[in-house]
Amino acid sequence: MKKVILLVTATIILSACNMQVKKNYKYVESVLGGSSIKEKEEKTISAFSDSAAYLEAYEKYCISLKVYNDMRKEGMGQYLDIPIGFKLYNSDGEDITDIYFNSKLTEEEAIESSILAMDNVVKRSNNSKQAKAEETKIDSVKIKELLPFFKVKKDEFDPNGKTWYEPKSAPQYTNRNGIYLYFAVQNGKVAALRFRVQYYSDDWLFFKKIQFSIDENAYEYIPSNTETDCGNGGKIWEWFDEALTGSDRDLIYALVEAKSAKMKFIGRQYYDIKTITRNQISDMKRALELYRAMGGRY
Repeated sequence: MKKVILLVTATIILSACNMQVKKNYKYVESVLGGSSIKEKEEKTISAFSDSAAYLEAYEKYCISLKVYNDMRKEGMGQYLDIPIGFKLYNSDGEDITDIYFNSKLTEEEAIESSILAMDNVVKRSNNSKQAKAEETKIDSVKIKELLPFFKVKKDEFDPNGKTWYEPKSAPQYTNRNGIYLYFAVQNGKVAALRFRVQYYSDDWLFFKKIQFSIDENAYEYIPSNTETDCGNGGKIWEWFDEALTGSDRDLIYALVEAKSAKMKFIGRQYYDIKTITRNQISDMKRALELYRAMGGRY
């Protein structure tokens, strides 16, 4: 019955799948500096659709507000420019900031909730120099122990020498089910820990959130954006790939220590349940341990 209901939708999407190409958009943030409004240097956003580009732009703006508010709380905001808005332009230079799509309000609220739940990004520290040194202490013994389980890929085009660390068991392509943690090191410093989940099946779900059952405890994760693709005789794949925040710690800590875990992909009309394997759990735990051993804090 599910296949019959989704047949028309799948046929339309399949005909266009091979034509999907990311487009470039320009994000320009407006700030109030003193008594004048000015625009900050534009940034490029690459996305498959106007709505996806808008959500990424909205997330950038919310992060700017978060940083400003956190700095103000710490008494460092008096000399800062105040974020007051943003503009988003498509590849033709058209202003699409006021674009409308069905899930816009829901997506905006999810992004706001995620950003607001983040820890204070500029907390003052009264720790001694010794404490700061301990905070970024590198555990070379642990790194040597864990590295055989990871693929190490250096970005040869990155001037800052960015190097990615992914579990060897992580899917090489998006046309496989998967869940894993990974991260990058740039200029000798670890970047944010990232979370990637891939859904591969015969039928579309268009999932917007995942509910987890971990050792009989329930958790929920709402990605800021999910992407889709298809091919291979009608197979579909849906996924998200994003940086973790402080609000995700309970879920991640539960996952890496789980004895048993399942995830429920909640789609527009249907859902699907996948078991998280012992190997996937072990790899997530190793990724978190390697991240910490290399100086990451999570």
